[in-house]
Amino acid sequence: MATGVRGASLALALLALAAFNLRTGMIAAGPLIPDVTRDLHLSHTQGSLLVALPPAMMGLAALPGGRLVDRFGARSILTAGLTLVALAGGLRAASSIFPVLVLMTAIFGAGIGIAQPGLPRLGLALYPRNAGRATGVYAGGFFLGSVAASLLTPIMLSTSDAASRWRLPFAGWGGLAAVGAVVWIAGLRYWSVAEASSTVDTPQQTAAARSWSPWRDRRAWVVTLIFSGQGLAYYLLLAWLPSIYEDDGLSGHTSGLLFAVYNIATFPAMVGMPMLSDRLGSRKIPTLIAGSSLLIGSIGLATSATTPVVLWVWPALCGFGVAGLFSMGLLMPVDVAPPGRTGQAAGMVLCIGYLASAAGPILGGAVKDATGSFERALLMLPILAVIMIGFALATPRPFGSRGG
Repeated sequence: MATGVRGASLALALLALAAFNLRTGMIAAGPLIPDVTRDLHLSHTQGSLLVALPPAMMGLAALPGGRLVDRFGARSILTAGLTLVALAGGLRAASSIFPVLVLMTAIFGAGIGIAQPGLPRLGLALYPRNAGRATGVYAGGFFLGSVAASLLTPIMLSTSDAASRWRLPFAGWGGLAAVGAVVWIAGLRYWSVAEASSTVDTPQQTAAARSWSPWRDRRAWVVTLIFSGQGLAYYLLLAWLPSIYEDDGLSGHTSGLLFAVYNIATFPAMVGMPMLSDRLGSRKIPTLIAGSSLLIGSIGLATSATTPVVLWVWPALCGFGVAGLFSMGLLMPVDVAPPGRTGQAAGMVLCIGYLASAAGPILGGAVKDATGSFERALLMLPILAVIMIGFALATPRPFGSRGG
């Protein structure tokens, strides 16, 4: 734990709460789009924009968000981001015309993008020698937020048959985010962190930190490409895995169960891989494990997706692999940035990573349209996994460690 930290356990709980509310309103949008489209008489292109806009804004806002975090402090910028998420996310429910809904959706996504670079910075400040612990905790918050939104949004929809029933979930998740923001703000007085890990001691270190840029740092690009590769794979499978199984002749029920296996398998890797990296003193080994899991799982999907018994293994391995790469990508900006520049490193990783993630569903759909099947899209995943394994060999060492 860092010198000057008070209330570190409370801080970790609040980071997990923040991460939870940075996911719920975004994941909830998918099930609501058909109702929104019908109620507001939108085209399918307009409806799809409401799903694509938040990740795009998350990526675009991550760059200024990272700079703001380094300049004004992670606690303040996280507060601002959570406030935008709550207000704009909730106000989507009151939008009656498409331009206003687009505006609220864009602000909502920007709030997430501004807030997220603060998480690695605070994780490093809380546990400068064990930043993986904090990463595992708030990554668990991301997972729980996604699961809660996936499970509860359809239940909220089922409470009414009205054309405008989509407004209740938007309002509900926005209200919950507002409660989370209030709890976050109230909790700030009970914990503090002197970001000693973000200070420098000599004029030479100060000059080096000021001149440093993640765009010119090879290690920062390694982390960025790992995060981008997992995002492309994760979102491709998130969008098309049920369709892939149904194309292979499985029932909708079985396809749904296999899709659930894929998502559930992300949790142990998302939480456990960063913590394992602290225990081993190596970022390389957990990243290699995650990349190898994705490689084996994607080969299985491409060659024997519906083979009895093992058909449950492949989505589990894929989910574990992409989630492990995701959480390691969230963690490693703390290892590449000089003191005081963690936000910029995280901003670059998140910006390029989320923009690349948006290409996954598009790529899978384009291959399906061009070839009539998902086979070639699936064959790209083992290639991508091999590339991730190659990058894993160049992962940076943990902060303060000479190992790994």
